[in-house]
Amino acid sequence: MQRNKLIAIVVVVVIVGSVGAYILLTPPVLTGQTMVWETIGNPKYMDPHNNYETRGSWIHYNVYETLYTYEWDTLRTDPVVPLLASDLSISANGLEYTFTLREGVTFHDGTPFNASCVKYNFERMLATFDPSGPVWMVAEPIYGGAAIEDAVYGGTLADHEGNYTAWVAENDAGTGALTVTSEYEIVIKLAYAYTPFLAAITYEVGAMISPTWVEAHGGIVVGSHTTYIDENTCGTGPYEMTEWVIDERVVMERFEDYWRADDAKTMFPYAGTIDTVIIKTNEEVTSRLENIQTGDSQGSYLPATHAFELYNNVSPPVFAANTGTTQSLNPAIKIWAKYPTFSIADIHFTMSDTINETTLGEVIENPYRLKNVRQSFSYAFDYQTAIDTVVNGFGVQGQGPIPIGMFGHNYTAYQYPYDLVKAKDSWNAAMNDDGLQAILANNSYHLVLYYNTGNEVRRKCQMLMKDGIMAMLEVEGAIQPTETLTIDVVGMEWSSYIGAAIDGTVGCWMIGWAPDYADPDNYAVPYVKSTGTYGYWARLADSAGWDEAEVDGWIDDAAVETNLVERERLYGLVQDAIIEHAGYIWVYQSTSLLVVRSNVYNAQYQCNPMHDVYFYHVYLTG
Repeated sequence: MQRNKLIAIVVVVVIVGSVGAYILLTPPVLTGQTMVWETIGNPKYMDPHNNYETRGSWIHYNVYETLYTYEWDTLRTDPVVPLLASDLSISANGLEYTFTLREGVTFHDGTPFNASCVKYNFERMLATFDPSGPVWMVAEPIYGGAAIEDAVYGGTLADHEGNYTAWVAENDAGTGALTVTSEYEIVIKLAYAYTPFLAAITYEVGAMISPTWVEAHGGIVVGSHTTYIDENTCGTGPYEMTEWVIDERVVMERFEDYWRADDAKTMFPYAGTIDTVIIKTNEEVTSRLENIQTGDSQGSYLPATHAFELYNNVSPPVFAANTGTTQSLNPAIKIWAKYPTFSIADIHFTMSDTINETTLGEVIENPYRLKNVRQSFSYAFDYQTAIDTVVNGFGVQGQGPIPIGMFGHNYTAYQYPYDLVKAKDSWNAAMNDDGLQAILANNSYHLVLYYNTGNEVRRKCQMLMKDGIMAMLEVEGAIQPTETLTIDVVGMEWSSYIGAAIDGTVGCWMIGWAPDYADPDNYAVPYVKSTGTYGYWARLADSAGWDEAEVDGWIDDAAVETNLVERERLYGLVQDAIIEHAGYIWVYQSTSLLVVRSNVYNAQYQCNPMHDVYFYHVYLTG
């Protein structure tokens, strides 16, 4: 890559905004800057209506746009900034959202954006509706969407097609969920008052894709998304994705006719300075460290395992006053470290009776279907060691699915301690009462713990899990397997890893959750609802002893409850239920670690829990 070697005279301008005073430095006189950011893994899909992982959503945040977004220059986590919408009014009963849309916006293919485009996109979401994707957060509250969701999760393709066709017919008749009232106004009707609705459609599932482009590449297919749209993009955002080479790079080029170009400069005078963004996949942390220090990359994913190679362990100063230099060991590097996040990391179990196990290559009886095994593992995990040595203090022990600091978190919920005696007791109960000995024999006395390659935190946590199990077996009185138990820790490439989790071919694996929207509903649904993303992947509804109807009912009731005390009580019941069931091992809730070169400006708002770096506002000084 040829990088711009010219260094311009620097002019300092102090701007006072909602986060205090911050400094803008002029970029080089020449435009056409290229930014290289190194990270790990690959996106799952480029289709924002069906992708449901952070790697792809980061691309979508820069390529596609939603009706509303978050403040550009704060850590505020509610969407209060009109983006493709210019205004919103909500009816007194909370059921109708009337969006006034911006005029003069075009998609990357030249298609004008208007209310018909919004209707088309919402209808496409409920048509394609991947059950492992994010559409649930739109389908559940929108008027008529529940019938489509029920068909997706519990019916046939014919049910999906029939319910979807009827739903669209109501929309077209003006009696349904989506009513176009003028060229630039649309009314979205909900089935029930749902406070997080605007936040939910601010997640990338609410991104607007060019209808003309979709129709030219397969159109809307009920129950399926198309390969072309999974691999290409056409939005209204500041960048176009021009290349995607799996395991190598994603390239984005600045869209010349971006509608917000002038407006962006009122807050960020050098918005649009970066013409090309290259997000490279580099699974080697030592290589990423070398490249960020030599300047071969301008931003990098630095895992907490290697934080102290660049981070000086200084506590986070007031965010608004942090220029990125206070916490860095290297003057060529800026770091923002240990700011609170809503991201959590957990070890997951697949709880079906059998697993077509990826590594073993055969169908096996599933030891993780046994609650006593899951509880044994929960006690055998050394949480504090994971936090102290694996993530270098960048976290606190998890306490259920709703993050500490968020409304609805249950501070009295049970928190599994590291206790090998209790781990042994649960293990013995599984051996004596649940038939674990025979299940281990069916597994050839072989357990596999999974992580995604390139993620050293997850690898090391799974190694701790292995060590804990082996240490538990050495506790006096632990019932031994008839043959020696072998435990392997196996890495898989990110998209394959996600695919295996979805397919239920990995039994014990580690992942995390970054918020789609900052509300407890966004954690209770994916983790605990039987049709939620992780609950569905874990086959929670098939798990012995789980009362699907009762717990799903609590979650549904909490979503529509307007009394905060009652809403909090319901979420307390949800958290207690999943913790008692040992459905997950709540490893830690993380804090931030952002690493860029010292010549990078305006990237620090990546520390916002709701999104990654937004490249259009970023610029380089040399």
